[in-house]
Amino acid sequence: MAYSKRLDIDAILTVFRQFGRSEEDRPVNESVGYEDIVASKVRYFHESSEAIQMLLPAAPFKNPCQEKVLDTKSPDFAEELGLSRLNHLCQELEKVYLHGAEVTVVSDGPVYNDLLCVPGSTFYDYGVKLRRLAAELGLTKIRFKRLADVLGVADGDALSKEEYLASAQGFREEMEVRHVPKDLEINDKISNDVDTNLTYHSYVKLVDEDLRWGPDLDPAIRDDPLRYATECTKVAKRMTERLLAYEGSLQAAFPNFIRLSIHRSTGNTKISLPLIPQTDSFGLQPWHCCVVVTADGLYVTGFTRDYQDRSRYNIVTKNGQPWLIREKHADFEWAEDVAIQHTYGGKVTVRNFSGRQMEMTPELQVKLANLVLSFGKVELQGPWSKG
Repeated sequence: MAYSKRLDIDAILTVFRQFGRSEEDRPVNESVGYEDIVASKVRYFHESSEAIQMLLPAAPFKNPCQEKVLDTKSPDFAEELGLSRLNHLCQELEKVYLHGAEVTVVSDGPVYNDLLCVPGSTFYDYGVKLRRLAAELGLTKIRFKRLADVLGVADGDALSKEEYLASAQGFREEMEVRHVPKDLEINDKISNDVDTNLTYHSYVKLVDEDLRWGPDLDPAIRDDPLRYATECTKVAKRMTERLLAYEGSLQAAFPNFIRLSIHRSTGNTKISLPLIPQTDSFGLQPWHCCVVVTADGLYVTGFTRDYQDRSRYNIVTKNGQPWLIREKHADFEWAEDVAIQHTYGGKVTVRNFSGRQMEMTPELQVKLANLVLSFGKVELQGPWSKG
């Protein structure tokens, strides 16, 4: 691809607008408040002949609520879509910016796991699996960092799992000592700052639904509605305080990086980036939901509790693990040794893994054509013969 050496800020901002979604709907060609900062940072990278660097704190651990996710321990198709979208953003930026782009994902598991009563081993193992998934998918534009790296107190990848978990509480304390203002009044901050208010209320809803599923939660609190409600409010405020400290840590460690966020916002301090955008909403975060593949070609984020009817939905597995939920439909019904697989961008792979040639009968040709109409891209794998 031939690049112009001229820096095209408008083209770069257009890419960010295409992938982002602020709280206030705007046309793709209309700017939001953070874009002046983005433009300044892009100029910095351009003058240094460096790739555009983006930062996304995300992917703490899989939600422990069994009514929301397929597997409370491991990434699945939702994370595949989310990571692929981040990589896609970098690829699109590379088309309009000579030096390319990269995104660094900082796992915020140790920032919140103790508050949500999630064991340390859970967030650590989830992070390892997420890195493995990105490698398997060939997502070369994504980098991963840990809280220890952000604080500059250790090389997170050099520490063993046991060493990292033993130090997690110390990392949290160091983060708050450095970056929580001594005069912080969290109630005032929530009331007076729009983005903090949006995040706090998302935390309130999250904690109310999910804290009871935390393996380390005191059963006496879980079983007492009044104590549970009080604890939820307390935890949501502590999460907001931790977030402010975390934001300060990220800014100190990555001052020139363009800040992405998986939370809804006004767009004035960061680019809100839905990882699995929906046609009518921002979409749920991959670690808090499952993905439902519909017969008309949509990837819908939702909760497993809403898709329990096995006369209408199937659970599709990958390597023995629940991977996604799919609407039952004749177009998905092929022989037992044919797998229908879905990927980012809507592509469908119809794979014959029987080891023998399979006839593409007129009936199967109709199903194949319907899949093309619904999803747009279909690839046949394995030995097939014309019917």
